[in-house]
Amino acid sequence: MMERVALKLGMEIDREMKLMSEQWVEWKPVDGLSQKYYIESISDVLDGFRIVLSDADKEENKVNVIFENSVHAYRSTDESFRQSTINILDEAYGTQFYSEWTFFKVVNSEYMKWLSVQSYNIIDSESLIHFSFFAVDSIVDVIAAYEPKVELL
Repeated sequence: MMERVALKLGMEIDREMKLMSEQWVEWKPVDGLSQKYYIESISDVLDGFRIVLSDADKEENKVNVIFENSVHAYRSTDESFRQSTINILDEAYGTQFYSEWTFFKVVNSEYMKWLSVQSYNIIDSESLIHFSFFAVDSIVDVIAAYEPKVELL
């Protein structure tokens, strides 16, 4: 029982540290974006990385996010497997923050810290940006050294 309490306390402290360190910022790459989108497709090919999003209210309205060179890392996760992140955002910014917008940049990113550990700090030698696409039912995180081209289709 003591281990379970200590583990739970450790998890709470961990959550508090994340709450204080990671900062999510609304990113508005172009004018005319809708609030919420679905991830329609993700393509990682030799000539670049691309995400196509479709408007949650008008599916025919799409956004093309193009990283014309390679990206350093990305992950796509169903939102049900990111509940801890959602709870942290809820506590720090409120539900409307992420439920009414899709495009974010993450400063002091936990994902980038994890990549740093995994790469034996190689990633630290570059100036990288963590982009997060918080869609209706999934979250796509992209680590890149540059801003993507964003087009309304």
